[in-house]
Amino acid sequence: MRPLSERLELISAILDQTSGRLPEELETRARGVLEHAGARLSFGPQTVVALAGATGSGKSSLFNALTGQQLAEVAARRPTTSETRAAAFAPSDVALLDWLGIQRRNEVPPPREGFEDLVLLDLPDHDSTQIEHRQEVERMVPVVDQFIWVLDPQKYADAAVHERYLRPLSRHRDVITVVLNQSDRLTSEELKACLADLRRLLDDDGLSGVPVLATSAVTGDGLDELRKKSAKLATAKTAAAARLSADVDVLAAELSAAVAGPAVKTPSKKAVAQLEANLADSAGVPYVVGAVRTSMLHRGSLATGWPLVKWIGRFRPDPLRRLRIGSGARHAELEPDVAPHSSLPNRGSIAEARLRTGLRTLSSEISDGLPSHWQEAIQGAVHNSLATLPDSLDRAVVTANLHTERQPLWWQLLRFLQWLLIAAVLLGVLWLSVDVVLAYFQLPRLPRVMISDIPFPLPTLLVGGGLALGFVLSLVSRVFVGLGARSKARRARSILNRRVAEVADREVVQPAQAELDALTTIRAQVAKLS
Repeated sequence: MRPLSERLELISAILDQTSGRLPEELETRARGVLEHAGARLSFGPQTVVALAGATGSGKSSLFNALTGQQLAEVAARRPTTSETRAAAFAPSDVALLDWLGIQRRNEVPPPREGFEDLVLLDLPDHDSTQIEHRQEVERMVPVVDQFIWVLDPQKYADAAVHERYLRPLSRHRDVITVVLNQSDRLTSEELKACLADLRRLLDDDGLSGVPVLATSAVTGDGLDELRKKSAKLATAKTAAAARLSADVDVLAAELSAAVAGPAVKTPSKKAVAQLEANLADSAGVPYVVGAVRTSMLHRGSLATGWPLVKWIGRFRPDPLRRLRIGSGARHAELEPDVAPHSSLPNRGSIAEARLRTGLRTLSSEISDGLPSHWQEAIQGAVHNSLATLPDSLDRAVVTANLHTERQPLWWQLLRFLQWLLIAAVLLGVLWLSVDVVLAYFQLPRLPRVMISDIPFPLPTLLVGGGLALGFVLSLVSRVFVGLGARSKARRARSILNRRVAEVADREVVQPAQAELDALTTIRAQVAKLS
């Protein structure tokens, strides 16, 4: 087992990492163990051994017998110890006794070698009718180094001491000695039977292996063995560490239960993909993708359409520019201190519902089966960005470079051809107009120019052919503009989905993963306590 100091450091590290992730009562108790251990280890090496027992068990008589002094008042039927009395067999560690809250103090000569570092306590009767007596016992139980539970032949099976004190201390068996006092009242056969029955009861309490001695303050039976045991504890100077180590054992079991559960699951690809899909819907990605397609159709029509009618399209606003989307990267570059926003329509409750659904689905999957406090921590990490996610998603959309600003080269080529055809039409019209004017003034007309087998003169061909070819080019270009718009929309969807995935990873998945990693680390640290 690891040294006590290392185990205490582990507990401190665990508490630093699990704030709010353990039951409040357990966290308070763990901090109490740390505080108590730190205080106890700061005092001297004296070993504090407490005599505890019921009224009439002869506890105070045993205390006097062990100290060799008549320090405690003795009565057969009523409690005489109203507050804890301490007997030190060397100059007392005043700070230790102050910390224990003991006012009645005695310094007596050691009755045998080895008692110099021993402080013997006589506790009030745990079954006293005086509530303050029981409260004093319960105050001392968590702080003393070793216990000597004094039982008598009449009350050794009393449920009060077994259920209230001995059984809860089952994990502290290394710091407990049980004494069957007043053995002089029993015959040897009766004593043997009582000790066997007491051993059975202690085994049922989870205290198997705890030493059981038979003593008598009247005849002195068993006192020398009890003194030897007490002297050995004091000489070894390990009783305080043993008690604290037992406290850590109990705490380790409680911490282990608090973090127990199925193996930690990292967010699955399916759950993350579902989250990203919900966030994309919430961010209006489908709406933006549709706007990209419409915008590219609009721009393509303006660039490649028939010049005679395409000007009408200029009265329709560009969807992406209206939404302030598509050149967001440039906005971010020009205005680094200003968070750009889109002009997407308010998506309201439906968008928020999709957002919450995505977060809830992810948190439910990765926290299922984990301890309740860790489930709350994971859900808190997942939902912590709920208030900021809409703005983060909007920023991710508006600053995305959708590559919609640059016009394809074929648009420019087609525009040139369209204007070339318009020039041909204008030339033909001018030619015909001049010819009409000359005919009106009965002047010689322009020469008639024919091209090969075409039955129309060149000016008519320029006008008719230019108009026809321009119209045909406009129709054909619409097909290719539509194909290009769909391609741009697909690329925009990919870019926006990737941007949304980055937001989801940064603000949702990573915080959740951090909680899962913390739980894995805590489980490993708790395992080291055992």
